[in-house]
Amino acid sequence: MESSELDEIAENVRAASERCGSMILETVPAHDALPSVVIDANRFPALIEHLKPRLVYMILTTFDGREDVAAALDVDAEELDRDEKKLADKWTKHNGQTSCLGLGVMHDGIVHAVIVKPDWFEEFEEETEVFRSARHDAINAAFARHQEKERAQREADEKNRLGPVVKKLVADPRFNAPKISAAKRLALAETIFPDLDKASAKKAVDRAANELWLAESGK
Repeated sequence: MESSELDEIAENVRAASERCGSMILETVPAHDALPSVVIDANRFPALIEHLKPRLVYMILTTFDGREDVAAALDVDAEELDRDEKKLADKWTKHNGQTSCLGLGVMHDGIVHAVIVKPDWFEEFEEETEVFRSARHDAINAAFARHQEKERAQREADEKNRLGPVVKKLVADPRFNAPKISAAKRLALAETIFPDLDKASAKKAVDRAANELWLAESGK
């Protein structure tokens, strides 16, 4: 279906509504919780003539390459990158054309509705979905890199903070006494460094124990 056909249906709906004394509201009714049926768009003017509803819901959207690409990617038009702008420019030939027609009427508690898009707009949606997926993947990758950078920085900061503690524990003969338990090593660390919180003391003990093991295994 072409945009011109949607415009013709819209005109026929307006004419039928005027003849029946129906008011047109420029919106589409939300009907997720209501029984509904889908009607062929071309039959809507005849349906209005038959039902003579008090209200007819109708909405027409006009295409704009930059704005529609931005909307599909969930960004502002100013945020489009070079390739996304090229995509928008490719579709500017359809600027000003109808890209969607939504119609609806209520009768006996049932929503009679339809949403129609021209064939070219469905192709447009397929292309923008590729770009949307690429942008989504790029954002996720950038977020993952940022998270990894922050994690590495936290580890480096912790290593620097606990370095003097680890060094002193490794040098203390009590820390490497025969058959000393992890609990006693932790108690020793908390005694030497009373201002160190328990979680940091445990990490320092683990690091010191690993350094001792590496030193002894390398002999």
